[in-house]
Amino acid sequence: MNHPLQLLNKVKSLRTLRCVHAHLLIDGPVASSDLILNKFLRLYAKFGATNHARKVFDQIPEPNAFLWTSLIHGYVENIQYPEAFSAFRWMRSESVTPLNYTIASVLKGLARLARVKDGKGAYGFVLKCGFDFDLTVQNAIIDLFMRCGEVDSAERVFNEMVDKDFVSWNSMILGYGNNGKVGVARALFDEMPDRNVISWTSMIQGYVKAGDMEESRILFERMPSKDPASWNVMVSAYIDAGDIDSAKYVFEAMPVRNIGTWNLMLSGFCKAGEIEDAKELFNKMPDRNVASWTIMMDGHVKVGDVDSARFLFDQMPERNLVSWSVMIGGYARNGQPHNALELYKNFKEQGIRPDETFILGIISACSQLGILDTAESIIHDFTGPSFSNKQVVSSLIDMYAKCGSLERALQVFKMASQKDLLCYSTMIAAFANHGLAQDAISLFSEMQKANIKPDGIAFLAILTACNHGGLVAEGRKYFRQMRDEYGIRPSEKHYACIVDLLGRAGCLEEAYNLISNMTISPSAAVWGALLAACRVHCNVELAEVAAAELFKIEPGNSGNYILLSNLYAFVGRWDGVARVRALVRENKVRKNRGSSWIELGSVVYEFVMGDYSHFDSESIYFILHLIYENMKLLGYMIDSQREEVLPQHALQPSDIYSYKLLEDG
Repeated sequence: MNHPLQLLNKVKSLRTLRCVHAHLLIDGPVASSDLILNKFLRLYAKFGATNHARKVFDQIPEPNAFLWTSLIHGYVENIQYPEAFSAFRWMRSESVTPLNYTIASVLKGLARLARVKDGKGAYGFVLKCGFDFDLTVQNAIIDLFMRCGEVDSAERVFNEMVDKDFVSWNSMILGYGNNGKVGVARALFDEMPDRNVISWTSMIQGYVKAGDMEESRILFERMPSKDPASWNVMVSAYIDAGDIDSAKYVFEAMPVRNIGTWNLMLSGFCKAGEIEDAKELFNKMPDRNVASWTIMMDGHVKVGDVDSARFLFDQMPERNLVSWSVMIGGYARNGQPHNALELYKNFKEQGIRPDETFILGIISACSQLGILDTAESIIHDFTGPSFSNKQVVSSLIDMYAKCGSLERALQVFKMASQKDLLCYSTMIAAFANHGLAQDAISLFSEMQKANIKPDGIAFLAILTACNHGGLVAEGRKYFRQMRDEYGIRPSEKHYACIVDLLGRAGCLEEAYNLISNMTISPSAAVWGALLAACRVHCNVELAEVAAAELFKIEPGNSGNYILLSNLYAFVGRWDGVARVRALVRENKVRKNRGSSWIELGSVVYEFVMGDYSHFDSESIYFILHLIYENMKLLGYMIDSQREEVLPQHALQPSDIYSYKLLEDG
């Protein structure tokens, strides 16, 4: 019996645990010992493999209360609260009497979800089962009530307790602090008959939450003894306050640093955008875990350096779900959806169950590419509670809308049990981008009637709807409402949208006056909107003003030169055309090649202008040529300079390829 336990006590990773498990299954002593089974359940949960723990548990003919508790506790520690509650209900249906630690684990899950109604029901169950005088359960009840904001209920339990330990006192102090009652917390702290290091740390956390860093520092310096957790609280507090120098000072003053402390400081540098300092600290680390590598990767991703992030990802000795999520989500957020989906293929081979955060990255990548089949197959693979997460719901709405399926986007919106601001904003933007301005306006009004206060993102969505619908009066109204009624300072995107709306309607002077009175420096998007409008309405004077600003902001953008040159050519200003061409040569501007892509059979095919690398390119361009020739016969205009057909809606090679595949079956 000692031999298997000795093996299990030496296990440091999931891979090793699985090897030991396989070895012991061959030898046969696993199922005969509840002690060994309990150890397996605990270890699998410790390494985040609750699915393996559940498989072990399901093989036990008659699990006792200790084994049930290990399973439930494992789910709670891995933030799988619905699974924990389901296991507890199953345990009760099997007439197994719960232990005090079973109840405490369930209460902890309810506390983390702030389910106050269920918490009160659980408290009634505690009283019914006779655990109301059990110290472990009483402490869990206090924590539950405090996390749910039920301070009075927590006080009542605390005051009725016959015996109180450090956990009881510390839970009250921390709870008061988290509920904005730092003064009451301090009074209780001063009243304590004895204090441990957690008492001091809890009180410091209360001051940190109240934003009183000075009192936090004074109390920290008064501490008779400090553990790594108390040092970490101060480092974290300074990081959150944006005082990276003070955080670094505390970090360097620490007598002993564990890997959690190193990771905390590393995260601080990354949050502050000081990636070079983060790299230096990363290289100095005496030891690194998965979190260290992932934090560093995330730092690179946030500054747009996905190549360095991928280099670290490839060097990682071990990866977990978070590591994969950061890298795949990083590709998606930095406009590299193809790489995100390629990496997802590798992820599928790992056998790791994805969570909502992971799915968000995949949805983002599919949205950017407009590939619905791939997205739906991935979502189908994910069997978790995807619709319970509001952010996932909003991302699904966005994905369906960007993939052209507004009907499905609206279906997801209607299915959402709770609609928040993000959910409404995403659906309004979906209507806007599909040209359904009135639907967007109606939904925006519905949101306001539901007492959901719009933010800058919501106003950008409704302004976009007005822009696409040509609703100038409504656009002016919402822009004023955002600024004057809601006190939201317009961003460059808001200005670009309203300038584009006014410009398209021919209100060029009004648009220019708005730009001149902007509270922030006009961006390329703002000037670009004005230039495009000047091209449409042939206003050379304002076009030259806008172009001059654009040439300063983004001298390498070929589109700006083309717009101005086309305007000069249209009004017969050939001297202007010559000047623009000279600027293009002087600035060495190169025109970006156009591209198109299509998804067929969950495979993405990309075509770049002038690229003949596709294996079927000869057939594709032959069919395209036949269509062009046919269009000539139908009387379409010919560009005299290029001798090419200029249809109103030019066909892309991706269109031809899809038609060809459909013909071929």
